[in-house]
Amino acid sequence: MKISTAVPFVLLSGLAPGFARVTPRGIELEGLLARDNAAIGLTENEVRDGACKESMFLYFRGSTQTSNMGEQPGPQLASYLRWTLTPEKIAIQGIEYPAKLSDNICLSVDLCHPKELAGASDLVRAYMNKCPGSTVVMAGYSQGGGMLSRVIGEQLESQYKDRIVAAVTFGNIVQADDHDRIPNFVEDKAALFCNSGDPVCENGFLPGAMRSAHQDYKPSAKPAAQFMVTKIASARGWPSAPVVPDTDLTKYANTGLKFLDIFRGAAALVSTPFNDADLMMATNKTRLISIFGRSDKRVDMVGVKWEGGDPSPPSHGGDGGDYNDIWLGENEFWTTLEVCNGQKNGNDRIGYFRATTSTGQSLELGSKTTDVCTTFAAAEGMSFVGMYGESGDEVDSLGPIEYAKPL
Repeated sequence: MKISTAVPFVLLSGLAPGFARVTPRGIELEGLLARDNAAIGLTENEVRDGACKESMFLYFRGSTQTSNMGEQPGPQLASYLRWTLTPEKIAIQGIEYPAKLSDNICLSVDLCHPKELAGASDLVRAYMNKCPGSTVVMAGYSQGGGMLSRVIGEQLESQYKDRIVAAVTFGNIVQADDHDRIPNFVEDKAALFCNSGDPVCENGFLPGAMRSAHQDYKPSAKPAAQFMVTKIASARGWPSAPVVPDTDLTKYANTGLKFLDIFRGAAALVSTPFNDADLMMATNKTRLISIFGRSDKRVDMVGVKWEGGDPSPPSHGGDGGDYNDIWLGENEFWTTLEVCNGQKNGNDRIGYFRATTSTGQSLELGSKTTDVCTTFAAAEGMSFVGMYGESGDEVDSLGPIEYAKPL
């Protein structure tokens, strides 16, 4: 399945259609060298060093990136998978291989056969042998996409290939040569993301790797994660597939904050997103001392205050309805949240909000309906410290943010 995404790109002047594939090797490598100095990334070795989990995600980074996950889109995709499936259920592993510039040519036009291909294939087999019960998803970016295509299409035996429920590539250097597919692999298990104007995956023109259309596949990480999660859910027989959050939560991956599911009154992206985590990160404040809001028939506004924080913290929503708040005492924590939908002129909103603390104190906003409701409960040793969602004149959607109670 080829997936094209719109990313602005200025084509190289004077480039005739089809010219890229006969460009001399030296010129292609000269263009690719522009990536060397900016190559950075992250390292993940959960499969190699850790215990087996329900699923594993194996990733091939792009050219010249020094760590086994690269800078993008691997870390962002991994974060989406962790947020959606929980870290206890998926292990992340980067596949070590040299990712040399010259090997782009080897993979794309078969002028040579990289010896690294056999080594990468052996690593994939070893990780799958270590955890025979794990459901496997794989991805690769740029040269890593080409490596993934060659490992699956040419190297892996059926007992390994059949365990891969989803394979995703971004800006794949061999996508054009392989006719928008992964060879010898079930078509509906593959998703190939190619940005509009990315000449690397559109026509195999490798110097295009230094162009902006090829260098940013972060926006594709979320749909790629949803594709993988859906395939994992089907393979493991889950009654439904978890939904990857609409809000980009990847930048909070190492903060200790946990984002519970968003309860949606209105549909996603119909109003302005908000996230209390941004202010908590900026001020390093997480000790909750007050929950407040405004309401009448529905929930007009919600907000929280933190100890030592801004005495007038930002609120989310409008200024309609009546104001109410509660103040938390020493060793009192926000532990449960009940929300229900409501309607305004036939459009869904958040109609009811009830926050309850560890002492039984509660803040109730809006009117409880007999429609769809959800109750969130903080995990053992955790409490709610903020919210995220979307709002306009009223609150359209929200979910609680969880953090560990102080010792």
